[in-house]
Amino acid sequence: MRLEKKYNHEIVERKWLEAWEEAMYYFDPSSDNKPYIIDTPPPYPTGDFHIGNALNWCYIDFLARYKRMRGYEVMFPQGWDCHGLPTEVKVEEEHGISKHQIDKQEFRALCKELTTRNIEQMKVMMKRLGISIDWSREYITMDDTYRRYTQQSFLKMYRDGLIYQAEHPVNWCPRCETAIAFAEVEYEDRDAHLNYLLFRKLDDNGYVEIATTRPELLASCVAVAVHPDDERYKDITGKELEVPIFKQHVKVYKDEAVDPEFGTGVVMICTFGDRQDVRWWKKHNLPLRASIDERGRMTAMAGIYEGLDTGECKSRIITDLADKGLLKKREKIKQNVGVCWRCKTPIEIISTRQWFVRVNKAEILKAAKEIRWYPAHFRSRLENWVQSMDWDWCISRQRIFSVPIPVWYCKRCGAVKVASEAELPVDPVVTSPGSPCSSCGGMEFEAEEDVLDTWMDSSLTALWIAGWRFSTDSSEFAFPVDLRPQGHDIIRTWAFYSILRSLALTHKIPWRT
Repeated sequence: MRLEKKYNHEIVERKWLEAWEEAMYYFDPSSDNKPYIIDTPPPYPTGDFHIGNALNWCYIDFLARYKRMRGYEVMFPQGWDCHGLPTEVKVEEEHGISKHQIDKQEFRALCKELTTRNIEQMKVMMKRLGISIDWSREYITMDDTYRRYTQQSFLKMYRDGLIYQAEHPVNWCPRCETAIAFAEVEYEDRDAHLNYLLFRKLDDNGYVEIATTRPELLASCVAVAVHPDDERYKDITGKELEVPIFKQHVKVYKDEAVDPEFGTGVVMICTFGDRQDVRWWKKHNLPLRASIDERGRMTAMAGIYEGLDTGECKSRIITDLADKGLLKKREKIKQNVGVCWRCKTPIEIISTRQWFVRVNKAEILKAAKEIRWYPAHFRSRLENWVQSMDWDWCISRQRIFSVPIPVWYCKRCGAVKVASEAELPVDPVVTSPGSPCSSCGGMEFEAEEDVLDTWMDSSLTALWIAGWRFSTDSSEFAFPVDLRPQGHDIIRTWAFYSILRSLALTHKIPWRT
């Protein structure tokens, strides 16, 4: 055997890349060997398979090769999690446009073009690293076959009563102008001011001092609460106060969730300042006063402050309170603020009509115990997350580049018209339904323009790679799969949503480990 004087890595790498593509690493479902199926993470196609990705895929590759050497028939597939706001932002930057300035279909095509280009760049890097992926098992969530699969899952869960539409408070990003799920809210410590305001008592014209970090929500104040054991406020419970500036009258409630040590021990309940406000709003059956819109600007409910953003409104109201002698003092504090995980803008909680998936907490917690976790203590992260959820998973998004919600609304009677399986994949904005409204026989429809949360795609990866389809008995397939390798940072998203969806669609856990 003759060795070259100088090692030419390009020739050697090309040789082995061709050899691997021709003969190695393909999963054979007819093999007598025991299958070992890996639910490989589908990365977001940024175009850069960075060093962190490389390290993680090396870990997965080590395991795949080890299992092959132990005699298993290993499926090591690869997918791509395509949809999401970062692609929309990148397209706007590259083309110098706003997604609101061009046709939605044209904008979606630009997103798909960028994503396809990025996938090809990342595939080249992954292949050159020698990772033993079975590329014949590749899936791309923006392709028609996978979009159909995602929409099929929506149809099944809707028919089973697990997906519904409702007017409900949701986490909302005013920068992205879309609803976001609990898992998309991060928390940061930020500088803030605690403002001590005076609310007038209607019975004797005295005043009650209330501390708040959000005076811009005074227009949305619907009640006041004190702790039932707080002796300082026994005389005002059940009575009414007048909200400063806006003059609405609100009742004082007793509630054990009030912290007597915070501020003055009296809190205003607004619709909505935070999740606790939502809990109080439901518990005490309070009215809704919406003073902030989807762009983070004040509504007509805010009177003379209408049209201001929340920051401007806060400054103006503080000045006006001081001028009226209704601002006692201000204290600098650190506040734990919920922000959008994408753009870091402070979120609002607003009430809008959205689509939701029902979350069966007990079922998910039970399933989590049937899965082996490494390290074992990470299961508690999922359990803590599930127990902290205050409402169901909001799955509708006010964006463009994602799977369309396969729904129309009858113009005559307003009934929901869900697409048939034969119509999938469908974009209701482009295509009209092929049958009349089942409620009134009407033939004119308005399209649902919202799209699905991208986790509605990626939560199906275990089912997809295992061969589970909606028209067949899931017991025929290798399910649950053997392994889900993933980071602990997405336990509350990818792991949680995958367990929820697998239970809803198959009544089984998605993976053993």
